[in-house]
Amino acid sequence: MINKMIRNTILEIAIVILLVIITMFIWPILNKNMNYSLTNALAHESELELILNNVGGYDNVIVNNSYRANKEYAVLLVTEKNCDNEYITINNQAYQLLDFPKEARKDEYVYVLATDALTSSRKGYKIRLNLANKKTKYHYELKDLTYF
Repeated sequence: MINKMIRNTILEIAIVILLVIITMFIWPILNKNMNYSLTNALAHESELELILNNVGGYDNVIVNNSYRANKEYAVLLVTEKNCDNEYITINNQAYQLLDFPKEARKDEYVYVLATDALTSSRKGYKIRLNLANKKTKYHYELKDLTYF
């Protein structure tokens, strides 16, 4: 009877040691995956939101930050053609697109219309794009400039 209890105790100790050894190799892998998932979830959860609508002939571009973190952003105008000689009205002030920083993407032209920072608020831009060719396709994008 005592020999059977000693044998069972030794068997239990051996199983516990085996489980500890196995988990020593598994925890670093699981920890790395959990940290990666948590980082992605937090970054995705605190993203800026771009709200677009067209009212009264204006493109209303609204950047919303509903989090307490200070987020820097850039509002981009993406066109299919070079529109350097065209004019744009932002919040009732006229500009030539040539005055804005521009980069060329594959088959697109990107103009940086505004850069700013927001904390727990929203900022709106009332934009009228005065294109000579009304068939030119364009859209707005939001680029998050905050890296952490």
